[in-house]
Amino acid sequence: MKKFLTVGVKILVSTILFGIILWRIDRQAVVETLKLLDFRYVPLILLFIVLNYVFGAVRWKKLLIYENTHHITVRYLANLYFIGAFFNNFMPTSVGGDVFKFIKLGKKIDNNAHAISATFMERFTGIVALVFVSYFGLIKTLGFWVAQLPEDVSSNAVLVWAFKIVLFLGFWIVAFMSFAVLKLFARKVSFLDKLYRAIIAYKDSRNVIISAFLTSFIIQFLAIFTQYFVYKAIGIDLPLSYALFIFPVITLAGFFVPSLNGIGVQDFLYMELFRFVGVPVAVSLSASILYHLSRLSVSLIGGVLYAMGKAD
Repeated sequence: MKKFLTVGVKILVSTILFGIILWRIDRQAVVETLKLLDFRYVPLILLFIVLNYVFGAVRWKKLLIYENTHHITVRYLANLYFIGAFFNNFMPTSVGGDVFKFIKLGKKIDNNAHAISATFMERFTGIVALVFVSYFGLIKTLGFWVAQLPEDVSSNAVLVWAFKIVLFLGFWIVAFMSFAVLKLFARKVSFLDKLYRAIIAYKDSRNVIISAFLTSFIIQFLAIFTQYFVYKAIGIDLPLSYALFIFPVITLAGFFVPSLNGIGVQDFLYMELFRFVGVPVAVSLSASILYHLSRLSVSLIGGVLYAMGKAD
């Protein structure tokens, strides 16, 4: 029953958002924009997505610090990465494929806590790197965002400072609260205690964490420039500092908002957030559709790998 409810929620969210989009959009303008696609960019876009997954597997391997994980190869983890991307097409939010990844890895190493902690740290280091990348764009565009506030807010220095604090510290507040909750429940639930201890083990592996973070920056820049070049492919040169802030925001939303692999959520945010820099909503929707299709195309590699039994 719970599975059906989860699927129902993601379908409902995607359907509602896509309904709003179709109601607002000039569909003929979207078609005309898609016809402008410069196919010379397509191989580069697809290559960036493939490299994103490969570097993700490298980062994951670095974070497998436990004795029972030495036999796990980067190739095997890359297979799981592509297969996880394939399962993202059917699971809620853009981290749904992680469930498949840690289940398969857990069976392979015969330790679910180690598999979950390594998968969690692999995702968490990526999110932290994403936040730091977005800070660069945020610093460059902060005045722009303050100017978008209602006049009664922007004229109040205290409220403006509160707005800035939320922008810069909101993620860290949520992260520290999550760890505190995990520590609290770990005292009462044996599996959560194993998971907490497995995560805490990384505090003695500073070089591993640093290496994972450096790899994460490569991964996040690949993801950002994949989307940046999608816009280039339809003739739009986005302000780079703006793109460095907005694309991470859209990616983070995809992590937490239930949907069919970002369908509806990503499209809506593309339309809403890029209109601030003069990109017509029909053009942004076209870019979002192209990005969806690019990720779907690469994820089909995972479907083939799964059919070949490469996850076992």
